[in-house]
Amino acid sequence: MRCLLCVLIIVPFFGLAQHRCATDVLTQRQSEHNLDYAEGLDEMKQLATRFESGTKTIGSRDSKKIIIPVVVHVIYREESDNISMDQIHSQIDLLNRDFNWLQSDKNKIPETWRDLGSASGFEFRLAEKDPDGNFTNGVTRKQTDIENIANVDNVGSDIKYYKAANGGTNPWYQAHYLNIWVCEIGNRVLGYTYLPSANNVEPNDGIVIEARAFGTNGTAIAPYDGGRTLVHEMGHYFGLRHLWGGEEGTCTNTDYMSDTPWQREANFKCSSFPAISCPAERDGDMFMNFMDYADDTCSLFFTKNQIEYMQLVVRTVKVTLIHSDGVTGITESQDGQISVFPNPSDGVFTIYANSTNNGVFRIINAQGQIISNGRFYQGVASLDLMGNPKGIYYLRSEQVAKPLVLHY
Repeated sequence: MRCLLCVLIIVPFFGLAQHRCATDVLTQRQSEHNLDYAEGLDEMKQLATRFESGTKTIGSRDSKKIIIPVVVHVIYREESDNISMDQIHSQIDLLNRDFNWLQSDKNKIPETWRDLGSASGFEFRLAEKDPDGNFTNGVTRKQTDIENIANVDNVGSDIKYYKAANGGTNPWYQAHYLNIWVCEIGNRVLGYTYLPSANNVEPNDGIVIEARAFGTNGTAIAPYDGGRTLVHEMGHYFGLRHLWGGEEGTCTNTDYMSDTPWQREANFKCSSFPAISCPAERDGDMFMNFMDYADDTCSLFFTKNQIEYMQLVVRTVKVTLIHSDGVTGITESQDGQISVFPNPSDGVFTIYANSTNNGVFRIINAQGQIISNGRFYQGVASLDLMGNPKGIYYLRSEQVAKPLVLHY
């Protein structure tokens, strides 16, 4: 519950408070203009109701990670907004940290709720193969002359950000990729997505984020430079609602999560505990939950029920993401003896072996030909395959064989 089109606070774009997200407004708008989407949204509400009552659970599941292939579409007017790979990686790292209960600021959560935190088992990875099977770094870039290309007033009637013909970037096949557009939104909105529908995937399925609220460096600006705007929107993408339910103003709208308290309205900035908006709730609002509107430094966790519901959504209406070919499964090649980073790479690989290893290795192409030889020094080697055809190569040493993915 954190994404009502925060449009009631009139301040400069990165002033005292922002319209954190426009998901509620855009979900409502889409349901009014698309009957299939609306019917599928109603099915999801029924699923959420059953989940809240305890009659629908995730059931038994294995402990394997749920790998989510991500493609980031950077759309920019000024070169300064053509965000770096370092900024993109900072956001992916942040997602994996917060979705797996690895954040270092848990002590800020009031003790009454601290035990509710949980790991999702999700692992977000930049795609390693595009829909055509070509190796990729999971990022597309496009310069445009359209100001505020993802402005919420344009969405639906004057579509731009996700249509190449209108100056945007077409999504990759949404059943197999989580598409994220990083671009100008305007109207003091930091991001938005659409709540999942049980029916077919919509052409605008994905997440839109302002460059100034994406990642932890580069164009990111305080108080939204902690990467948690995307954490919030990711919660919506996997079916979570704002803590205050469908609309503000009452203490009776549910977010379908039995372990979050009733809440009347959004909380901005960093509130003090307890912040009580519904008199019946002694401990007040869970304002530090990712699905409220707190600043990034005070937006801290998902509850166990929120995590379980997202897992349920992934294993039902978004299950095709799990079976995507967008991730090769060898992004981090490790077996305790040799590790290769980055992998895939656009040419240069760094290889780590046991610290005492000074042995030799060979690089072999897909035809079995040796194309390079190397040696570890103090357990470290650098390998430059620039100029070789992109594809899969193999590193062979006395201990192990490792696949390397070369792309451009």
